[in-house]
Amino acid sequence: MKLRTRFALALLVCGLCPLVTAGALARARLTQRYADADAERRTAALARVERTLVARAAAQQRNLARFCAHDYLVDRTLLQLETGRFTDEARAELGALLPEVQRSLDFAALSLVRSDGVVLARAHYPGQAGTADVDTWRLASTRAPDAWWVRRVRVRGASGPSDALVLESACTRRRGSVAVAVAGGEAVDADLVASLAGDDVVGVRLVVGDGARAVQATERQRVLALKGPDGAVLAAVVIESSDAALRGLMRDLDALTAAGALFAALVSLLLAVLLAPALVRPLRVVAEAADRVAAGDRNVQIDVRADGELGRLVAAFNRMTAELRTADTQLRRAVRTAAWRDIARQMAHEIKNPLTPIRMAVEMLRKARERQLPDFEELFEEETRIVLDEVERLRRLVEDFSRFARAPKPSPAPLALPEVIAHVTELHAGSTVDVSHVVEGGAQGFPLLLADRDQVTQVLVNLVANACHAAEERATRTPSKGPAKVVVRLSRAGDGFARIAVEDNGGGIAPEVMERLFEPYVTNKQGGTGLGLAIAYRIANDHGGTLTAESSPDGTRFTVALPFAGPGALQTHTAPETGLGG
Repeated sequence: MKLRTRFALALLVCGLCPLVTAGALARARLTQRYADADAERRTAALARVERTLVARAAAQQRNLARFCAHDYLVDRTLLQLETGRFTDEARAELGALLPEVQRSLDFAALSLVRSDGVVLARAHYPGQAGTADVDTWRLASTRAPDAWWVRRVRVRGASGPSDALVLESACTRRRGSVAVAVAGGEAVDADLVASLAGDDVVGVRLVVGDGARAVQATERQRVLALKGPDGAVLAAVVIESSDAALRGLMRDLDALTAAGALFAALVSLLLAVLLAPALVRPLRVVAEAADRVAAGDRNVQIDVRADGELGRLVAAFNRMTAELRTADTQLRRAVRTAAWRDIARQMAHEIKNPLTPIRMAVEMLRKARERQLPDFEELFEEETRIVLDEVERLRRLVEDFSRFARAPKPSPAPLALPEVIAHVTELHAGSTVDVSHVVEGGAQGFPLLLADRDQVTQVLVNLVANACHAAEERATRTPSKGPAKVVVRLSRAGDGFARIAVEDNGGGIAPEVMERLFEPYVTNKQGGTGLGLAIAYRIANDHGGTLTAESSPDGTRFTVALPFAGPGALQTHTAPETGLGG
C-alpha cells in the first residue's frame, strides 16, 4: 500500500472515529434515557388505570345506591313482595321496565334478586327470571357498600346468549320482612380498556380467560389482574409501551451520523489530496533512496527541503550514507589487504614446496661433480628431471594464480551448450574413466545461451577433470564398487536458467573441505593448486549464475546454473566478496 493511500486512510479514520464514537454514545444514552422514561410511563399508566378503574367502580356504586334507595321500581317491588301481590303480571312488568333502567345507568348487566336467592328480574337475560341466584344475594349482603368485583355473567344479545365480564357492584334494600338486592355494572371489554388509555405512547389491552392467568409482567409491560369474588383471575389489563418514537429517533440519529460520516470522509479525502504531496514526497524520496542504498549504491544523497522531523530525517539519512561510503571504503581496503595477505601466505607455502626438491637436486649434482662419480650422467639426468618437474609445477601455479587474479569479464555470445559439453566429454574419450553426457529433451532445439564460450568451457573442463580424478581414485582404492564413471547432464527449467550437472561415483568430499570448497587454495586432490573451483565459481557468478556442490560417500554432483539471457540479465545470485578486485 502506498504511503499516500495510508495517509488518506489515517485521515479518514481520524475523522470518522470521533463521529462514529459520538453517534454510538448518543445512541446508547438516548436508548437508556428512553428506557428509563418508558418504565416511568408504564408505572404511571398502571397507577392511572387502577385509579380510573376504581373511580368508575365508585361512580357505578353511587348510581346503583341511588337506584336502590329512591327508585320507584324498587319501592313498588318491595311493597308487592310485602303484601303478597308480586304476581306473574307484576314480574312481567318488572322484567319489561328493568332494561330501561339498565340503559339509563349505562350498565351491561342489572339484576333484582330476592333475599332467598330467587331472581325477580334480570335485564341482561330476561329468561332467567324466577331462577335461583344465591351468589348475588350473598355478595350484596356480605360485601361492603363500596365494594366492587369482576364477575362472569350470562347475557342475551341480538346474536344469542354469551358470557361477559362485568365490573359489578351491589346494594340491598329492605322493607319490613322482605329484602331485595340490586346488582349490576358495566362490561369489562375492549371499549372499557380503550377508555382507560391516557396517551398514544402507552397502550392498554385486555386479556381474558386462560391467557389472563398466564400473562406476566416484563420489562416492557405492566399487568393489572382483575379478580372475581373468589380471588380467581378472570381478566388482566396489560399496559405496554410502544417504541415507535424511539425507533424514529434512532433512524434520525443514524441518518445524521451517516451524513456526518460522509462529510468527514469527503473532508478527509480533500485534506489528503491537498496535504499528502507535501508530506508524502519527502518520505517517498527517502524510501526510494533507502532502496538504492540497500541495492549497494552508497553515493545517494537526498536533495529535498523539509522542516521539522522530516528535515531531521533527511539530514540523518544523508549523514548515514556518507558514513556508509567511508565505512565501505575502509572495509573494502581491509578485506582486500587481508585477502592478499592470505593469498601471499598460500603462495609462499605453494612456492616453498617445489623449491625444496629443486635445492636438494642441485646440491646432489654439485656433490656428484666434485666427487667425479662414474654414474654422473645418469644422476644428472634424474636430478634435472626433478628440477624441470618442480619448475613446471611452479609455472602451473603462477599461471593459475594469474588467471584467478586477472578474472577477465565475460564476452557473451550465442552459445550451443550441447556442443560444448560434447567437446569436453570427447577430451576424455581415451581415459580409463567412462565419461558420458545426457541432454534432457535432446540436443536438437535446445535454446542458445548468451555466454563466454572460453570461460564456460574452462569451467566444464575443470569440473569434469576433478570428477574423473575422484572417480578414478575411488575405483583404484575400492574396485568392488564398480568402474569409474562421470556423467554430464544438461537440462533447462522454467526459471530462465540452463543447468549443467557433473556427477561422479567417487568417494565424496570431506565435510570440512565442503565448508570452504570454493575458497582459493582449498583442495583435497594430490598436487592440486586449489584455484580451479575458485575460478569456476567466479566465472559462474560473473555470468549471473551459480555453482553448487552436493556430496556423499557414493559420489559428488557439481551443478552450474547459467541464465539464458546472459550476464547481468538475471542477477539474482551474488558471489561472496573475495576482496581481490582492484
